[in-house]
Amino acid sequence: MEQTNFWKTGWIKSAALLFVFLKAVALLVVSIIVLAGLFSGSQSGQKGVGLFGFLDYEIFGSITYLEALNLLLLGFLSGAVGGMLGMGGGVLKVVNLHFFLAFDILFARIVSLLSYTVISLSAFLRYRKYDLILWDVVKLLIPSSILGVLIGVIVGSWINKDFVEIILGIYALFAGIIVLNQILVKTSEKELKDIPVSEINESTVSGIGIGMGFLCSLIGISGGVLSTPLQHTVLKLPLKNSIANSIAAAVFCSITASTILLFFGLKNGDYLFKDVLCVNICLIPGNILGGQFGSYLTKRLQINYIRAAFAIVAFAIGFKILVK
Repeated sequence: MEQTNFWKTGWIKSAALLFVFLKAVALLVVSIIVLAGLFSGSQSGQKGVGLFGFLDYEIFGSITYLEALNLLLLGFLSGAVGGMLGMGGGVLKVVNLHFFLAFDILFARIVSLLSYTVISLSAFLRYRKYDLILWDVVKLLIPSSILGVLIGVIVGSWINKDFVEIILGIYALFAGIIVLNQILVKTSEKELKDIPVSEINESTVSGIGIGMGFLCSLIGISGGVLSTPLQHTVLKLPLKNSIANSIAAAVFCSITASTILLFFGLKNGDYLFKDVLCVNICLIPGNILGGQFGSYLTKRLQINYIRAAFAIVAFAIGFKILVK
């Protein structure tokens, strides 16, 4: 038992050190992007003129300074939303990448998953610090969510891209409903530090994990919109513990889904690795900083106003996708 605890503590300390390094890298990348936008352009396509002409300079690959800033902002906002609500960041990311930045839906899905891997690690370390993760629940969520990922990959290979968009629209509407419902839930409940194993319904937790993994690989989101409310309503866990459990499981879920989908996407020619890399270089730094910021605010703010704003945006996104 002591050896197991020592291993777990060592792993968590290593992950914490790695994340400190990632945050430093994130700040460095943000600085490089800003400086590159200010001092590049003379050698690459200068499409803009005037005071803000530098926004159209290509700073690396085919990414312009304006696109890089948009991706940084999108990463920060989606990371903050995911960190605060335990859900919703993925749908904002996929929709904005696909509909507003005009990336293909399959490309948007893999970019969202790869960047969410960083968000989940970021938020996981913060929630662990607050001691909100119920490990006996998470140990069941992880293997079942990985099974759900495999099922989602198989189902996703059978359906076309238009149907993936429809599922994304339905998901957005459902996410809005779930978040509105959270506004009505009493949040004064006391968070748990532990839960007796005898009180955990293993079949229910495993079913939640499968659904979480299925959504993760099918549309490129964390699955928290399913996992968090079901833990809260069915398992009767406090909301903040439910969010923490979902994010902890999402670390493994998103890594599995992104690895499998990246392999098959590159094999099938759905996208190029350099394009995925360039977009993630811009997106992930914002994800890291936004995920930490969102998790920090969860313990300190009444977030019902944020939930209401997210619900309005989610409804607008869902209706836009489904009625187009």
